[in-house]
Amino acid sequence: MILFFYGQDSYRLWQKVRQLKEKFISSSLGDTNLTTLNGKTASFDEIVRQILALPFLSKKRLVIIENLLKEGRKETQEKVVDFLKKIPESTVLVFVEENLPDKRTSLFKKLNLPKVSQEFKLLENEALRQFVIKEVVDKGGEIEAAACTKLIEYVGSDLWRMENEINKLVTYSSQLTIENIELLVQSRVQSNIFNLIEATASRNPAVALRELYKLFHEGAAEIYILTMIVYQYRNLLIVKDIQEKMPQISRFELAKKARLHPFVLGKILTVSGKYQLETLKKIYEKLLDFESALKVGKIESRLALELLVFQLTR
Repeated sequence: MILFFYGQDSYRLWQKVRQLKEKFISSSLGDTNLTTLNGKTASFDEIVRQILALPFLSKKRLVIIENLLKEGRKETQEKVVDFLKKIPESTVLVFVEENLPDKRTSLFKKLNLPKVSQEFKLLENEALRQFVIKEVVDKGGEIEAAACTKLIEYVGSDLWRMENEINKLVTYSSQLTIENIELLVQSRVQSNIFNLIEATASRNPAVALRELYKLFHEGAAEIYILTMIVYQYRNLLIVKDIQEKMPQISRFELAKKARLHPFVLGKILTVSGKYQLETLKKIYEKLLDFESALKVGKIESRLALELLVFQLTR
């Protein structure tokens, strides 16, 4: 048997792998017949050896190969394609790929078949709401509809972070409210960062510096502030590039193609019209240079951010 799990939602992807392992270990009385291989370092010979090995005191072996398409050698991938037809019935072979692998490769085409492959896309809209509600209930809490919307606005489709935030909120109070979310979830800082982005886009240095000092006052670390600024300008660049290439694209399709939550896209669209694509490319390059200089300590962090904000508003 061959299975293929891949997709951008690494949280649900690895949950699926974990559940598969737990089920196998339970039915096989241990992990003796379970092998996990790193696709980046595993040789073809090692892969073949593990697949062909006979199960010990069990009917099946479970062999999991992680990120072979993403990080494995092309030569190894091509040899695996030819070897797939030789998989013994005693081996359950699972390929796991974080993010979207190259769909043009022979291995992807061979694995991406009905009943074999499962793609884990980022949850959106109602599916994301249902996930949040279920997680809260499973952890012994309750959440208001408006609070659920607020939490999604703050966290988006990052389910790793969503789980951590829900754990924190439920520990604070079993009743998740808008007030508790605003108190405990760091998105307040993120919202203020977007206020900063809006001020820089409007070429308003006074407001931009005021928003920056507000972030300092709230205790946000300088490297975190810069990381979020880089992240938001990256989103701006992606959206602007798509709009230029597909001027008639709908807002729904734009959110899907840019892989942004509709709320985040709405924020981006309020600013994107103030920039030309080439300007955004230059700004993004400048941001990456600032980030590199800040991380290696070439410039004092707070001063660096003040200078950056001043330059962005010029």
